[in-house]
Amino acid sequence: MSNHLLEHIEPFVMAAKGRTLAGSVPLSSLDRLEQSLVEAKGTVEVSLQFSRDEAGQPCVQGHAEATLRLQCQRCMQPMDWPVRLDFSLGIVTSQGAAEQLTGEYDPLLVGDEPISVASIVEDELILALPLVAMHEKDACPAQAVLQGLKAEAQTSTKRENPFAVLAQLKKETND
Repeated sequence: MSNHLLEHIEPFVMAAKGRTLAGSVPLSSLDRLEQSLVEAKGTVEVSLQFSRDEAGQPCVQGHAEATLRLQCQRCMQPMDWPVRLDFSLGIVTSQGAAEQLTGEYDPLLVGDEPISVASIVEDELILALPLVAMHEKDACPAQAVLQGLKAEAQTSTKRENPFAVLAQLKKETND
């Protein structure tokens, strides 16, 4: 077992040898993920176990943990989004092979060139991002403003229907 993550690996070789990698990846090195973050400070703790399953399929069992700094879309303030995820990837060389994978694996499509460990982790973190990042409702700084608007709406005087006069006239003409 390695205590550090290699920058580039050959997944088939790693799976054939049953290697395990563990270490951290700086969030600042994940360019695609960084576009979704308020700030890219901190690291992702990662462990990757390469092997072959009972059917001989090369695979990666991974675990990643990080705290991502996102922007709350309710109050527009920064918020921490803890991520703890486990993933299973089947290592394949073509789209056809990817379609043959069992449901327990997502495909890791590789070519002849070594691949970046950071890119594997980055893909999984991007998939773990929420569609809309928001604080818990009770913890959101905008909650006080939202409560004030709700209270104001409830206490405002009831507006008269502008057509009420017409309804009264119609009623009088029918009588």
